Amino acid sequence: MPLGPAAAIVASSRSRGRHGNALEWHLGLDGHDTRSEPDWEGRIEIKLVTVSLRAGAIACDKLKVCDAQIDPWRKLANVMFVLADRLTRTVVGHRFVHLAGAPRDALVRAWSVDPHFDAPALFIESRETDGAMSPAYYVSAAWLLEHVVPSALPGVLEAPRRQPHSGEPVLTVIDAGVAACPRCRAPLRFDPATLARHGAAAAHHGMPLPAGCGARQHVVVTADRVCPPAIGSKAEQHAALHGLLDRDRVVRLAELVAEPDDHGHE
Repeated sequence: MPLGPAAAIVASSRSRGRHGNALEWHLGLDGHDTRSEPDWEGRIEIKLVTVSLRAGAIACDKLKVCDAQIDPWRKLANVMFVLADRLTRTVVGHRFVHLAGAPRDALVRAWSVDPHFDAPALFIESRETDGAMSPAYYVSAAWLLEHVVPSALPGVLEAPRRQPHSGEPVLTVIDAGVAACPRCRAPLRFDPATLARHGAAAAHHGMPLPAGCGARQHVVVTADRVCPPAIGSKAEQHAALHGLLDRDRVVRLAELVAEPDDHGHE
């Protein structure tokens, strides 16, 4: 499931957390980042982890847990981590984690190590938001890779280096051979060897250059490296990745899943 179309509906393109907001929207939730209780019925926290391939290995970044005034242990007690490819913003997997055993022990050790030199698994970091400093708890990428993210995942790509000041890359999914921009039909040039090796390659967009294509970074992705959709068709998935899915065709995942009246509780 590509998160891009929902992100365009629920958040600004400048919002760092827009794809997490899109995930919550798909699950039928409101944005809960500033609330102390976990997202799902006050019991389960929902966290989006973006993953990528770097030198052939799965990688991810640190992840915000909650604002500094909120109890991180409550937020991390039971978590559904949803994993999405960084390039395509497509959900590629998930994992439920109950904070016990080795995952919990690693976070507990964070309270007794030097925060600057010992790389704690749980730490506070502050960044400027709307002119004010916003301290928050984070878990480290190392903790996520050891206790949450599998060492291999289908649908995770080694993306080309981002071009500065070009925003999110514009994607084109292709089967093989010659590629044309699905938005304006202009030709796309790329290195076939890079595409075959990584499943994605930087592309040069030919003429014409309409507003949606000019001054943007273009990337081609092979269709067989994208996770097949669990809901809907491949054509709909590719339209979503191309940015060509009309807003009135973006369906909330929660609306497609029948839910029992008692939510399965006894």
